[in-house]
Amino acid sequence: MNMTRILKISIFLLVLGALVYQFHLPLRVPLVTFWDSMKSYIFTKIPCAEPINYTLGDFDTRFGISEKYFLSALLEAEEIWEKPFGKELFAYKESSENDSSLRINLVYDYRQQATSKLASLGIIVKDNQTSYDSLKIKFTESKIGFEAEKRDYEIRVQDFNKSQKVFEEQVAYWNARGGAPKKEYEQLQIEKNILEKEASRLQILQNKINETVEEINALVVALNRLVSILNLSVEKYNTVGASRGESFTEGVYFSDGLNKEVDIFEFSSRIKLVRVLAHELGHALDLGHVNDSKAIMYELNQGSNVTLTKTDLDALKTKCGVK
Repeated sequence: MNMTRILKISIFLLVLGALVYQFHLPLRVPLVTFWDSMKSYIFTKIPCAEPINYTLGDFDTRFGISEKYFLSALLEAEEIWEKPFGKELFAYKESSENDSSLRINLVYDYRQQATSKLASLGIIVKDNQTSYDSLKIKFTESKIGFEAEKRDYEIRVQDFNKSQKVFEEQVAYWNARGGAPKKEYEQLQIEKNILEKEASRLQILQNKINETVEEINALVVALNRLVSILNLSVEKYNTVGASRGESFTEGVYFSDGLNKEVDIFEFSSRIKLVRVLAHELGHALDLGHVNDSKAIMYELNQGSNVTLTKTDLDALKTKCGVK
């Protein structure tokens, strides 16, 4: 810590002490909490001077992983930065009230839903042209199938509604006359059974269409992501039956000066999870994106390495003032 900062801190503490003494101001926060706040102030402008405390925030179980698994991936992610740098940069702590630690959240939305859906279909997306071409073919086939299923469903629903209306009119007619004769009653029962069977078949067809919609929308999410990664000059693919976000961001770091959070939205493997966690921890260290496509701090999570590149390490050393 340089002498200028020490002098500023000393003056700050002297002024605070004078105010408390002169005006008998009560200390309304515990000393430990006060010291935590002071440490945050003192070391704000001194990168890497103290480890960044982090805690587990919101945790959505729909990812199908345990908190233990997630925290172990977080440990791997922080070690990616710490081992080559030779210093503790992050420290896990249990959450508590008024905690100023970096919160790491696992947030389930359309991104992970798309990844999980494609995985259930045996489709593993890779960040290359071959994968894009394969997904495009699958998307075209699914879209054609969807349109055909949708047309068939709509025609059958129209016919069903007409038949049901005629049936209901007949029932109302005989009810107004005290009930249908035996022959007419038996005919109405036959028509009722036919309508019930058709309603059941329509429900099955509706479920099939819904599955096709989920498949198409998952393909759209993956295709639009690949368009961005591969920098392809093609129009954006559109979803059917639902709206989706404009971008495919696997994670994001947020800070407003008081609160610091990392949201993780999507990963297809443990390596991808560790890499996106390491990337967002890099942002927590106040590092920006770099141009090295293999680097942890590259803007896209397209690599497979779980180690820093020279570009990453140089950026960290520069930020921490290490030669």
